[in-house]
Amino acid sequence: MKKVLSLAVLMMVMLISVSGLAQVSDTVNVPVFLNVPAFVRLSVDTSSPDSQFDLVFNPATPANPTDTVKLLAEANVSYGVSSSITPVTGYASWASLLEISIDTNAAGFGGAGNVVFDVTATLDVLGNLNLGALPTNTKIADVTFTIASL
Repeated sequence: MKKVLSLAVLMMVMLISVSGLAQVSDTVNVPVFLNVPAFVRLSVDTSSPDSQFDLVFNPATPANPTDTVKLLAEANVSYGVSSSITPVTGYASWASLLEISIDTNAAGFGGAGNVVFDVTATLDVLGNLNLGALPTNTKIADVTFTIASL
């Protein structure tokens, strides 16, 4: 009986050893497809002190008022940025004097990536004093900036 039991144990050990050597495997390749459409987004940069143009004419040191806001462009394609001015009712005369400049010389502007750039509003008050005075914080217009892929 011991011989039979020993023989059975030996055969099991051999069977396990042989099955370990004769393992079967298989592989399969699964393709990965990616779709990343063109993407552009424009927002006020968080490092900008505010998100509006505050144009203040100071009679003590007369100069045309100017203010700058930082915008953040995010894109995975080449892009351009434009601006349009919508006057508030009753202030079209003032709004027509607004000049908006976009700093297209900022490093990376117009190409794929994240770019912070300046936009500046200037108002020709000195050349148009005949338009009179305005109370503090009078909203004269909305400036809309548009980013578009090229």
